[in-house]
Amino acid sequence: VVTKLDGTARGGGALSAVAATGAPIVHIGVGEKVADLEKFESDRFISRLLGMGDIQGLIDLAPEDLDEEEAMRLTQRMMSGRFTLNDMYKQMEMMSKVGTIDKLMSFLPGNMLGGLGGMSKSQKQQMQSNLDRYRTIMDSMTAWEKNEPAKIKADRIKRIARGSGVREKEVRELIGQWNRSRKMMKGMGGNRKLNKQMRKMMKEGEMDIDPSSFGM
Repeated sequence: VVTKLDGTARGGGALSAVAATGAPIVHIGVGEKVADLEKFESDRFISRLLGMGDIQGLIDLAPEDLDEEEAMRLTQRMMSGRFTLNDMYKQMEMMSKVGTIDKLMSFLPGNMLGGLGGMSKSQKQQMQSNLDRYRTIMDSMTAWEKNEPAKIKADRIKRIARGSGVREKEVRELIGQWNRSRKMMKGMGGNRKLNKQMRKMMKEGEMDIDPSSFGM
């Protein structure tokens, strides 16, 4: 078992020692908990080490009770720009079943992460904290508010902040984040280059989802 592979050093010294002695690696540790132990597979590990991601590993990480049809519907709404806070909440729930932000990002290729790839561990922890706070805020919203976030006015913001124990500024931050995410995902939905990349990945067997189902 080789641990501490979630750090900046990536266990280079330990891996060199293993190579020199010929000792087999059975599991690797990518976090601080027992649940963070993973079965070692050399090709997928090297892919992640080189910043190429491990999409299959991410798929394997998905829990058995994950509703695939609901995930597909949510993705279609996101790509079309019809993305509400209710959708955002469902997305966060699905993400929480898979793992933390840090763990999810470790499986994605560097070119999909963009500027997020250079985030420090403390920045990822802050992002996780923000997501947890956003879920708490949305728990204090009515169904109408989650489906019509653009229509939430000052009086409702005040009530939501009081109900969730946060400042009004943080409720506005959530609405701003939703709006930015909606615009970004709508832009991705019309991105022909991204569509081409997805089709290429599917052809090579890296994913089994038909991009045409996203309206591309």
